[in-house]
Amino acid sequence: MTQRVIQIEGIEASYLLERFDDLSRQIKELKENQKPTAPKTDFITRSEVCIIFHISVVTASEWSKKGILKTYKIGNRIFYKRSEIENALTEIHTRQRFNK
Repeated sequence: MTQRVIQIEGIEASYLLERFDDLSRQIKELKENQKPTAPKTDFITRSEVCIIFHISVVTASEWSKKGILKTYKIGNRIFYKRSEIENALTEIHTRQRFNK
């Protein structure tokens, strides 16, 4: 492996080394102080569920009452977890394929 020499005029090597040490220290502090974040749960609205399944709002409500789709109430609004809706979609497609 060959080494290349880069010449920077007007800046002393000791100054550059100090700056690199400062940057290294700051990066280390950031890594130590960084808190792991919980994975964000992606919620979708009832109307989005209706679009995905090609169903009416009434049908979405009935499916929720029957436990086919699990709802999450946030304030006065009803939401669904996107991952659960995608799993339900996969399950429906699998059933349709095997019932043919």
